[in-house]
Amino acid sequence: MAASGGHGRFTDTARRQGADAAALLARGATYALAVLDEADSGMLGRPTPCAEWDLRALLWHLEESVAALTEALIGGVVAPPGMREAAHGTPLERADPLDAVRDGIARLVQVRGDVAVVAIGDRVLARADLAVAAAMELAVHGWDVGRATGARQPIPAGLALRLLRYAPRLVPLDARGSLFAPPVPVPDATDPGDLLVAYLGRDPRA
Repeated sequence: MAASGGHGRFTDTARRQGADAAALLARGATYALAVLDEADSGMLGRPTPCAEWDLRALLWHLEESVAALTEALIGGVVAPPGMREAAHGTPLERADPLDAVRDGIARLVQVRGDVAVVAIGDRVLARADLAVAAAMELAVHGWDVGRATGARQPIPAGLALRLLRYAPRLVPLDARGSLFAPPVPVPDATDPGDLLVAYLGRDPRA
């Protein structure tokens, strides 16, 4: 009976974590889509906070990330970029990046499935953690888009606070690779959105 009870508590905890992650993903998507509504095709050449990327390149990166996250949540594995390009075409062969990103985000938040863990190269990540990582991707790149368009919509404080709880574990200081620059010191910052983007290598004062 004790083992059965323990399994039940584990299942309940996993269910709560999954629901919390799904809610964060929905909030990240809402924010990103609101920022994208301020963009148009005439802005695609504008610079962004991401070094060497204009808005067009940033949007294609976000579209590819969203597609990979969607595939992972459905099938439990992230396919190498080359395989995705072979199946879906390279950015230059595809349509307007704004429409592609919006459509991709809509698909991402609708994903349902029973996958419990996801393989990313030689790493394994819980489904809930991947959903939180997706929310972080949408929030931070949504912020990037807002800086490029001039809309400058801040990441909602509640969303940023929740993501800050997960950020040190999902994006540790010693294992960032090429995904994020080192944290930017912002000793006087109090806004949760500014603290989040600074942790992920952006200067909120720029």
